[in-house]
Amino acid sequence: MADPKTKPSEPGGEMSEARKMLNMFFGNFDGTDDRDCFQVFVMKNLHETFQSGVFQGRRLLDLGTGPSIMSLLSASKYFPEITCSDSSQVNRDELQKWLDGDPDVFDWTPYLQYASKLEGNSYTPDDIASRVRAAVKAVIPCDVTQSSPLSSRVDPFDIVGSFFHAEFACTTSDQYCAAVKNMTSLLKHGGGLIISGDFKNNPIAGKEDFSATFNADLLRETLASCGFTDVEVKLTSMIDQQVPCDFFFVTAIKK
Repeated sequence: MADPKTKPSEPGGEMSEARKMLNMFFGNFDGTDDRDCFQVFVMKNLHETFQSGVFQGRRLLDLGTGPSIMSLLSASKYFPEITCSDSSQVNRDELQKWLDGDPDVFDWTPYLQYASKLEGNSYTPDDIASRVRAAVKAVIPCDVTQSSPLSSRVDPFDIVGSFFHAEFACTTSDQYCAAVKNMTSLLKHGGGLIISGDFKNNPIAGKEDFSATFNADLLRETLASCGFTDVEVKLTSMIDQQVPCDFFFVTAIKK
């Protein structure tokens, strides 16, 4: 999850906007699946997707990682070369601090514990943390609104994932469709795309003119126009942090 409008923190040791965002959106997870929340929805679907073996390869790109490691936990078991990216320098810095083992970071222990549970406790939370740190090879800038979203030229990836990001970088459903097409350019033929977000709580849905068109049908049409097959859309509605949400989790394969 990433909000490209976050600004670097002011000098003087104040909490960064990245840390504030983590505390707000990620701080209430207790590491269990006793209640409905976006963390369980995304982490469980990622675990099941990777465990199924439908996606193969070594190289995974996470577009709009933000300061979060949530989307990397299961991925790191199957993809030993992960590139993280975000449009915000402060988000990239916060993520890099955790990767470097800085003690002054957000506490991801509940997430590591839940990832361990999903994997049958065959790996400890510390094992998974070490695995993520070993798998992430780079944290680089990105901008999904550009035809070439990454700041540097790279070979196409086996997997591209993006979680709660593109809708924050766009203000219309047309821009969102263009962003998905831009993601496609980073994916090799036969590679897998994974995207997740919330149809209700995002800048597009906040625009009355576009809220009716940002839905599962739009996603399916966009992916079909980009040459994807085997499109699978999972939907769930819930009250998360006292807010009504319509979450989606989509997987597809590029022809």
